[in-house]
Amino acid sequence: MNKTLFICCLALSLASCTIQRLPPFSSMSWHIDSYSGNAKSDTGLEFGFGCEWMITDTALIQTSEQIASFPKLAEYLTQGIRQFPEIVVDSIYFYNPARGLLFVSYHQKKPLKPNTEITLYNDSMAVYSKEFTRIFGWMNTYIEDDGWENGPVESVYSNMHYNKGDKQFVLLQRIPYKDKNIAVFHICSTKPKKGKWWEEYPQGIFWRVDLGNADNIEHIASYLNSARTVAVSNLQIIQSKE
Repeated sequence: MNKTLFICCLALSLASCTIQRLPPFSSMSWHIDSYSGNAKSDTGLEFGFGCEWMITDTALIQTSEQIASFPKLAEYLTQGIRQFPEIVVDSIYFYNPARGLLFVSYHQKKPLKPNTEITLYNDSMAVYSKEFTRIFGWMNTYIEDDGWENGPVESVYSNMHYNKGDKQFVLLQRIPYKDKNIAVFHICSTKPKKGKWWEEYPQGIFWRVDLGNADNIEHIASYLNSARTVAVSNLQIIQSKE
């Protein structure tokens, strides 16, 4: 084997080791309940969208075949998941493009300390509304220093990461759903300026505002406040089933 061929083979081998593929979908079948607006599965599992359920587009992508119909969607979702290497996604329940929500089951690779803890009553809502400041600067933790290592028990843990290069922010909410580890990724990105994005992604997943522009900070803050209702609605569902 000549030197050039060896280098090419080595590069391909290293690339194959670093590529992260989209996790598999669960075998569950999902639909939107016309009364509650929640997503329900054929196994009885149920997730809420908070005040966002009234959105017109309630399409749920829940199979690999549906993902494959959009050439760059798998890469886009994988990139969002990858923002939190402490979390290993075991399977995907569904993705709702209109809301930018990806519901998954997961396990912790290593403990991830949340930036915000959300409960039904007393929580860090006062600082949650200021999460947007972290997009453009520092990160702080506002929960107690002890007792968070094993994940949420009676509250929702929230973390956020902003990718400046791709103008994408990902809000991760971990939900204590009985004996399951459930998480929802809120994946939001600025509309691309190049490429045929309208052919490569589902309609409506991109923001028409520049997430990297500080002038849009109130718009981002408003979204993060509304995202809290996703956490609260799922805590309410859990409580109602106990």
